[in-house]
Amino acid sequence: MRRIFVAALAASVVAGMGVARTAGAQERGRERARDDDRGGRVERSGGDDSTFAWRGRVPAGATLRVYNVIGPVDVREATGGEVEVRAEKLPGRGRPEDVSFEVRRTGDDVTICSLWRDSTRCDDDGIRNERGSDGSRRVRVAFTVLIPRGVRLNVASGNGEVSVRDAGADVSAASGNGRVRVLTAAGEVRASSGNGDIEVDGAGGRVTASTGNGRVRVLTAAGPVSATSGNGNIDVRMSTLRAEGDMRFTTGNGTVTVTVPDGFEAEVETNQGSGEFRSDFPVTLSGRLSPHRVRGTIGRGGRRIQMTSGNGDILLRKTS
Repeated sequence: MRRIFVAALAASVVAGMGVARTAGAQERGRERARDDDRGGRVERSGGDDSTFAWRGRVPAGATLRVYNVIGPVDVREATGGEVEVRAEKLPGRGRPEDVSFEVRRTGDDVTICSLWRDSTRCDDDGIRNERGSDGSRRVRVAFTVLIPRGVRLNVASGNGEVSVRDAGADVSAASGNGRVRVLTAAGEVRASSGNGDIEVDGAGGRVTASTGNGRVRVLTAAGPVSATSGNGNIDVRMSTLRAEGDMRFTTGNGTVTVTVPDGFEAEVETNQGSGEFRSDFPVTLSGRLSPHRVRGTIGRGGRRIQMTSGNGDILLRKTS
C-alpha cells in the first residue's frame, strides 16, 4: 500500500468524516453509511452524479479537512454559521462515475475527500492508493468550501491549485503539484507544494512555507516565519515580530530576501554557495571570516535566524 502525502515533493489528499449528501443521491449515500474502527461515522456517495454537496455545523476549535485527488480547491469565509462544501466533476479525461466522495465525522471534526474508483481509501491522515491507477485518465474535481470563523482548516490537492481566503483560524494548505495561496488567516499557517509557488499574506501567527520548486512570498504582521524552496526566490516581509521563535530561510537556487522591523535582534547565520550577504543592520561578526558563510549578532542577539542559498544573494532588510 502506498500512501500519498501532500507536502513538498509528495502528493497528498486526506479523507473524511460526517454526513454526506450528494445531489440526486442523498438516500443512496445514506444506505452506504457505516461506523469505522475509530468510532467515527462514515458515508460514501455514489459516482453517478456530476456534483456533490455537504452542509453542516462544525464548532469553533474543531477541524475541517478537505482532500482532493486531482483538481483545484477554493476556500472562502462563510456568511453563516455552517460549513458548506460543493464539488463538481470537470469534463475531460476519465469517466465521471469513477469518482465518488466520502465524508467522515469523528467527534466534532469533519473530513471530506474525493475518491478514485476502488483504488483509493480515505482516512483522517490521507488518501491511500491501494491498487494504483492511470493518473492521466483521472477525472478532475473542483471543490468550493465556505468555512465559518473559528474552524481550523486542513485542505489539500494531490494535483491542483489550492486557495484559501479570509480564514478565521489556523490553516494547513498543500498541493502535490500546484500553486498554494493563503490570503488572510487569523491563526498559524502551514503552506506547501511539491511543485508550485507559495503565497501567504496576512497571517495572524507563525508561518511555515515550503515548495520543492517555485517562489515563496510571505507578507505577515506577526511572524515568526520559516520558508524553503528547492528552486526559487524567497521574499519574506514581517511588519512586526510579536512572538519568539527561531527562523530559517533556505533555497537551492535563488535570492533570499528577509525584511524585519526596526529594532530586530538575533543571532545570524548565513550560507551562500554563490552570492553575497548584505544587511541593513550592523552585524557583530564571530568566528572565522569566509566569503560563503557569515556568523554574527544583531543587537543583543536572542532568536536565531538562518539564511541559506546554494546560488544567490542573501539580503536582510529593515522595514521602511
